[in-house]
Amino acid sequence: MGPFEYFWFLVFVFFIFIALVRGYNRELGATTMIFVALFLITYLLEPRLPTMVSKSYRQVMKASPSPRQMDNYLANLYSVTFIAIIFASYAGETFSLKGKPAAGWRGTIYNILIGAVNGYLVAGTLWYFQDKFHYPSASLGILNLPLTQMGEHLANFLPPYVIPPIFWAVLVTIMLLFRVKN
Repeated sequence: MGPFEYFWFLVFVFFIFIALVRGYNRELGATTMIFVALFLITYLLEPRLPTMVSKSYRQVMKASPSPRQMDNYLANLYSVTFIAIIFASYAGETFSLKGKPAAGWRGTIYNILIGAVNGYLVAGTLWYFQDKFHYPSASLGILNLPLTQMGEHLANFLPPYVIPPIFWAVLVTIMLLFRVKN
């Protein structure tokens, strides 16, 4: 693994630690909001935002953006939007599933599993924005391309590549049904 993969692995582990502190019932609320964010971005924004950004750029700058500029703008817009939704889902009063969390080792295992899911979704989605838009962070000197062979392999399994956009809405519905049931 190279530095880029290590960075996303650390983000993944960070979310496991967050889950251990917050508990899986609160983390499942954050998972629901991650599903909402992924649905909004992959189903609603991805088909429309490139045209809107290009049109706005042409109106303001009186020129068309270069492909690299578009990649930078879009990667940043998607990343900031996603991070804002994730931050809001973790800040303040959060959406959580009701009920008493499991005690002991069972609760710890649940916390780790839900933290791993959230870490995969967050780190994987932010990596996806880099991959989809040809790694604009490389132009900042943050990343040296090409990725390692393992990085190239892992990039094939990022959440938006693996799960179709409409399926995120199905997952949101299932999570809301669990919330109502409890």
